Amino acid sequence: MRVKLTLVFVTALCGMVSAQLPRPSDLAGIARKLPSLDGFLRNRALESTFDDAVGPQLFLDQRPITRQPGDMTRLPRTSSGGFMLQPGLWEGEFESYCLRSATWAPHAGDGYLWAPIKGGRANAIGTILRASAAHPNVPQGDIQMLLWAMLSRTRVSDMPPKLQAAARVLLPASEINGLNVSGAQVLDVASRTRLFRGVTAPVRRALDIENELRYEFSRGNGNYEQIEKIAVLAGAPPAANRNTVKRGQWSRHSGGYYVRYFPDTFARMKLQVLVPHRVRIVRDQLHRIISIEDSRGGKTETTYDDSVAPRPHPRNPNIKAYKFKTVTLTRRGANGQPQVVEIKNKGYTFHQSRPRPRRVAQLIGDGARWLMALMVAPVEARQIDWERWGERAQEAWEHWEDAEWLRDRAEATTTTGDEDSVDELGDTEHYEDGIEAALDGDLSDRVGWIAEHQERQNEALEHAIVVIDTLPTTSSADDSDWDFGGGVGMPSGGGQTLGVSGRAR
Repeated sequence: MRVKLTLVFVTALCGMVSAQLPRPSDLAGIARKLPSLDGFLRNRALESTFDDAVGPQLFLDQRPITRQPGDMTRLPRTSSGGFMLQPGLWEGEFESYCLRSATWAPHAGDGYLWAPIKGGRANAIGTILRASAAHPNVPQGDIQMLLWAMLSRTRVSDMPPKLQAAARVLLPASEINGLNVSGAQVLDVASRTRLFRGVTAPVRRALDIENELRYEFSRGNGNYEQIEKIAVLAGAPPAANRNTVKRGQWSRHSGGYYVRYFPDTFARMKLQVLVPHRVRIVRDQLHRIISIEDSRGGKTETTYDDSVAPRPHPRNPNIKAYKFKTVTLTRRGANGQPQVVEIKNKGYTFHQSRPRPRRVAQLIGDGARWLMALMVAPVEARQIDWERWGERAQEAWEHWEDAEWLRDRAEATTTTGDEDSVDELGDTEHYEDGIEAALDGDLSDRVGWIAEHQERQNEALEHAIVVIDTLPTTSSADDSDWDFGGGVGMPSGGGQTLGVSGRAR
């Protein structure tokens, strides 16, 4: 991924401090100096990091999604409390939980990316998030306290009675036994001084906070407010620890769909899941798009006027503009019968073909040719034959540059992503611009048609990105499930890792 979080040791310490901590490789050096520290830091509770997230999803983030989301809570549930997803956009508001202590709560504008849940207690944490929906009698505060206790490696047997009771409801006996075996004891001042001698200040602070939480839980009378003051830092994070993920950014889920998070606090979360529809794209013998058809009977079709020579893009001769002869839009009417609108001899689309220029000298030469073409092209060619040529050519170049980055990713992968998928995505961007240009000028009776065409284009792009990102595309989208315990929301910087439960708000 493009964004790299270089200081990820925080999760190696059960997520107790900000991202100013050493990398896990630095921990190995500390452990060699203090062999007893190595055993003390085994069985880390949660090891998911920002580097485990897949994002950002550039094409999705740049395109506004105007469709209304469906109610996620109306979807059928799986046996583990998740949802059986169907194609479309789904939304729900759920209880959520802080999974990284001694960090700042989400602030306005903060975004999160999905990451798989990993770590020594990942299974127990995931089980709690899943099971919470089936046990509404367990208060959210008790569940959060139980999670903080687990992150600080408090043994279940050392927890207050109400947390032990919550653990017995939410966890199987085997998990509770495992938590007791892997837990750590409360260390006195002398033991901490001896054990942590030579450890840097941020690492020492993390271990001290973890120890303080174990102490409070072992006392048996610590209440939620006291624990929250230790686990959640007050105020705004310093600049070095601010979250660079913007609110509402999409990230890719390993199940073949997209997810984005809108946290109010660490305790409340709006979640959106986008499952791509299947869209059929048909091309002609020149590999130009001639139709895009959705699963609901909507279709965009074009024929090309091959009596007009294609016009090469001034910056990239492998991208050419082809004039439309007809543009036909079809949709299913209220009575179930198809409705059709046709536009003749208007509009054009760019089409990119291989090979593509890659060297710096070629790119500079393309730029010079572009400027020259704009200066010497006849006025009638710029304004009549090829409407908005300069603006459309710039848009086509930007689409091509974005596709180049995705193509590089596809070339580097060894799984299902391929160059054909990138061409699909890039060409549909050009095609959408062309169709909208053909419909422009008489919007009074075509607003609905344009909206439906844009939605069809969005669905084609969403599916293309799934393929590019090497997700499975052979199974039906109906086979995808949302598993509350299978992943976490990750911020950049030093913010809280968030877990979403199956309980609707």
